[in-house]
Amino acid sequence: MNLMDLAKEIGAERCQKMPPEMLSYYPIPQERKRELCSLEMIDRLQARFNIFKEYYPIVREYWQALEQDPLRKAYVDAASLFMRDSAFNQCTAIPVPAPDGTPAGDLLQLFIHVPSVEDAYEHYRARGFSHEETLSFLDSYYQNVSDTHKNLVGRPALVYDYFRWLCNYTKARIFSCHGLKFAMRRNKQIYVLKNKNNGELRILATPQRLHKSGRILGSAGYREEEGAVDATFEETEDAYLGFAVKSHLFSTNKERFSKEDWELVLDMRDDCIGVHIPTGADLSPEEVALAFKGAKEMVARHFPERKARFFTCTSWIISPDLEKVLKPGSRILSFGECFLRYPVLCNGKGLLPCVFPVDFEKDLDELPENTSLQRAVKKLYGEGESILNYGGIIEF
Repeated sequence: MNLMDLAKEIGAERCQKMPPEMLSYYPIPQERKRELCSLEMIDRLQARFNIFKEYYPIVREYWQALEQDPLRKAYVDAASLFMRDSAFNQCTAIPVPAPDGTPAGDLLQLFIHVPSVEDAYEHYRARGFSHEETLSFLDSYYQNVSDTHKNLVGRPALVYDYFRWLCNYTKARIFSCHGLKFAMRRNKQIYVLKNKNNGELRILATPQRLHKSGRILGSAGYREEEGAVDATFEETEDAYLGFAVKSHLFSTNKERFSKEDWELVLDMRDDCIGVHIPTGADLSPEEVALAFKGAKEMVARHFPERKARFFTCTSWIISPDLEKVLKPGSRILSFGECFLRYPVLCNGKGLLPCVFPVDFEKDLDELPENTSLQRAVKKLYGEGESILNYGGIIEF
């Protein structure tokens, strides 16, 4: 049995995305067995960092249960060594089984991260973050278990989206500033041109299929093919040709931008800084301005090799669609207006777990109406509309 067979045997999802290099991590070389997760390691992390907090007894119990499952244990061992050795993008491609309601399964995804926690601490410290700052970052392991418990499945566990999110911390590529989180990223979504004369920015689409409305074909409510076009981007000797954003939507007509007037300032794979908005973040204009100012300074100080020119964000919280459910003057609407925005492919469900914690998978009629936002969102979705995620950029 190779590692792919083992992954399928334990019910890991997305096995087809397993990085080929991961196959060589099974069976485990004898000389690396001391690096594997153990009860001693869990105890040491708790003593050093208080990383599990009130979940500490449960983490110990669930690890002991997983140790009694040879197949799951073997997969966690191999995956955790691969995570220690690999870059962020490879780590996020590790196939994992979903929590299954058993002690051996519910925290399996967390245990893949555990052997890398001390590495993460050392990497943050080497970048100049203080001990206290680094401990605050490591709190995310606890926080994501807690969020899964309280907001998603109703028991201590870790779900796939949080498994991937924690890779930011395991690879020490994210920090907090004035309540917002900022992560090192590479651009994969758009091209950005800047006018050499007046500084205007224009966002151009990457190759993808556009709905006739200017949304991304396949998004919730925008699936009909009639009138759809294939967006392209082309650079010639004297111009850029592509499909640009106008009023938050992509044009379905190709435009030409002369190189005499326009320069390409964000290309594929260019550095950028991803912006993430935790639940409860203070989105007052004053606090947001401090966050972005502070983040620029922290990137220069702690990640000097990064040559980013833009903050980027992809979220429902910057969607212009929120104007349908929020009142003018809302802090959330004001925050979204900080960004130059563009459509992204979206199923329309991104905001639901934030508005309807735990219950968001219920039938629409069963969703609560305890707040004005819940009532407005429920009414909107009941009428067949959605709040779609948007992407956005802010120039440094």
